[in-house]
Amino acid sequence: MRQWGVRGRGRDVSRSMVALVVSVAAALALGLATWLPGVLRTDIGLVPVPPGLLTVDEGTRGIATLGRGYTVAAYQSGFRVSAASGPLVDTITRGSPVSAVLGDLGERDDHPIEHVEATLNHVLIDDVRIEPGRAAYSGEVYDVVDGQRRSMPLRIVFLLTTAGVHVTAHIQGADAVIVHLDAIPGTTGIDPVLPDHNLRTRGWWVVPRAGEQRAFTTAREAVVGIGPAVQTRGLDLRPDGRLDVHVWSNRATLTLSGVPRPG
Repeated sequence: MRQWGVRGRGRDVSRSMVALVVSVAAALALGLATWLPGVLRTDIGLVPVPPGLLTVDEGTRGIATLGRGYTVAAYQSGFRVSAASGPLVDTITRGSPVSAVLGDLGERDDHPIEHVEATLNHVLIDDVRIEPGRAAYSGEVYDVVDGQRRSMPLRIVFLLTTAGVHVTAHIQGADAVIVHLDAIPGTTGIDPVLPDHNLRTRGWWVVPRAGEQRAFTTAREAVVGIGPAVQTRGLDLRPDGRLDVHVWSNRATLTLSGVPRPG
């Protein structure tokens, strides 16, 4: 009889332990449910804007030599800027290199928040002018807005400078310009413009009024700046396979330079 009593008490203890474990697990789950969103939060006010279609007329395709080893290539698949050391950046493959945004900026939690009313995501490039140290591509961005086709003039200029290549994407009539780049491994911020660590899978606002010469580096040994410096700028690495540069102006600028490879 004593044996059975001990076994009974053992079962009671086991049931109590199971109930305790379940209670602790439930409490942990509840705690994680409230804690994780704050830790993993990626919504900092940047609105994801996907690229659209890219059409590059055959007469505007090819490689333009800018000088000092820098080139820009325009193909039906997109644009590529290269240095003597190799490719620096590519626009998103088989998608529009830029998009136009109609909207405005607000503020939340001490940082900007985008209010997007409409986007023009498709790009047509139908003219190019190549001069020593300069290649200028013209066309339009377009889309259907409120049931009607709407377009804006687009001009993308690649200019050789003492620092490397200065890129200007100008969309007349846009409130903001988004540059769609192919994702590059090892995208790391440069202090004080962006945090000095890997920027992967998150969105970031550029420090206000910070210069555009050095914003981030990549595994391709490229140094990239974002401008104009007086405008609100963001960097969005959340979309899979691309890196989007948001500039709240009708002009977005990038400064591109290569880092010399050792020995």
